[in-house]
Amino acid sequence: MLLSRSCGPLLSIIFFGTLTLFLFIEPSRVLPGTISVDIRRPFQELHIPKPYNDTKLALLIENRPQAHLTPLLLHFISVVPPEWPFLFMGSNESIAHINRSAPIREYEKNGKLSIQVIPDNMTVNSQETLSRTMTNVWFYERLLPAEWLFIFQTDSIICANSGSSLNDWVEMGFSWVGASWGKSTKFGGNGGFSLRRISHLLEVLRHQNRHNGESLEDWWLTDRLGHMPSAKMANGTEEVAFSVEKVPYDTPLGYHTGWGGKLLMSQVWKEKEQREQIFDYCPEIKILMPLVQDWEAEGCEKDIASSFPS
Repeated sequence: MLLSRSCGPLLSIIFFGTLTLFLFIEPSRVLPGTISVDIRRPFQELHIPKPYNDTKLALLIENRPQAHLTPLLLHFISVVPPEWPFLFMGSNESIAHINRSAPIREYEKNGKLSIQVIPDNMTVNSQETLSRTMTNVWFYERLLPAEWLFIFQTDSIICANSGSSLNDWVEMGFSWVGASWGKSTKFGGNGGFSLRRISHLLEVLRHQNRHNGESLEDWWLTDRLGHMPSAKMANGTEEVAFSVEKVPYDTPLGYHTGWGGKLLMSQVWKEKEQREQIFDYCPEIKILMPLVQDWEAEGCEKDIASSFPS
């Protein structure tokens, strides 16, 4: 049967409309039973949508599907100022673990959280391999245009009761702020809970290379930043208000422990009264601490204070 000439434009509209449908609409919404595949690519440059500030970035790297990983990440997202975007870098296992959470999926959907697979050329299985990554110019260049990088690990916490915020520390303009190593320390602090200025790190790393087996990344980087004329470094006394690890301070922005909350420095945790003050001020720190059942504690004759390392 022949069609009249007047049907030609109509057929063209139907053809191109169908083609558009298949090219631009997710297959699972067109064909029943098809599967939508979420393709994750390794560490790439970030494209941060508004209303998030692309000069700021909060970063968590974790390849282990730890039990407290999701609540910890959600807590940080809730207390870090709202314009900060987040990047989670993990293994397929740790990514699958956090993606079971509906809030995590929603944060990723609206651009607050980016999730990337740790690439093959980046290893984080030990302090040494992590230090190699954190002293590699390539690592920080991929985070541009971010200028302020907040790195936190799964043995750290921000306290919701803190009277200061991450933005207050950004305004101070330090090249590096971490958990204080001692009040007499001239500069440098633990990198597991740290605020870093990327342009200053790149200035160091484009002229100097860390050799395998040298000092860990936070010692290595802060030693070089501390001798760079353009850098501004916080001293150990200033840093206690940012993060507590081994130097007591009643109201810090956060805490850094060690080894997933199992390593607690005696200067901070040995005295019961001091522990109670910390738990009252920053109860969320219990998220990262191993649970001790009441019946286990009652049957333990050992003085808990003796178990804390010096």
